[in-house]
Amino acid sequence: MLLRSRGCVSFADLMTELGVSRATLKRDLDHLRTRMDAAIVYDRERNGYRFAVTGRGRRASAAEASGVWFSEREIHALLTMHQLLDGLGEGSNMGRHLQPVLERLQGMLGTSEGEARELVRRLRVVPPARKPMRGRSFERLAAAVLERRQLRLTVEAEDGVARDRVVSPLRMIHDGGIWLLDAWCHQQEALCRLPVPMVRAVQVLEARAREVPMRVIEAALDILPVLRAA
Repeated sequence: MLLRSRGCVSFADLMTELGVSRATLKRDLDHLRTRMDAAIVYDRERNGYRFAVTGRGRRASAAEASGVWFSEREIHALLTMHQLLDGLGEGSNMGRHLQPVLERLQGMLGTSEGEARELVRRLRVVPPARKPMRGRSFERLAAAVLERRQLRLTVEAEDGVARDRVVSPLRMIHDGGIWLLDAWCHQQEALCRLPVPMVRAVQVLEARAREVPMRVIEAALDILPVLRAA
């Protein structure tokens, strides 16, 4: 932060501002360069440390380094992605498929495996309370989305009454801590959004799913509250 705000800072000023010894500052600078991949160089003419200049004349700022240099928004997104993928892999056959993605995220954190896990423990993103999914609903819904097949669903409404409806599944999204199914309801002849935890039974039909352009789906459903089931 000092280098980013001042451009170039002498060794003595760094020691004073940080309140550390000469040996500690040397170790910290070495750690930032070798472990965090921060492009910090010593400028002899200005007798101080600064970020190196990139090929197009831009200064390699703190935002371009890894790990601790992430902004609040970036670290929130990164940790949320890490915890979501980690949670999806727990107790399922998806774990081995998600592991390479988790390793990529770990690399973005710029730390070793142990240090990355410690970072995730100390910087946590607590998701909203999740409603449990029952049985094989998620797998069958996801398969129907990909296979483009109509479904007969038994869905529990807000009044607690379970009702059957025939839908063409269009996409699945994860929002607000739960999975949602966006579909075309054939009874209502309209788009609808169904929280997956409210689906009590799934029957795959032979009929092909109705196709709806993605731009129409996004315009109609992406403005809906998370828990609303049209």
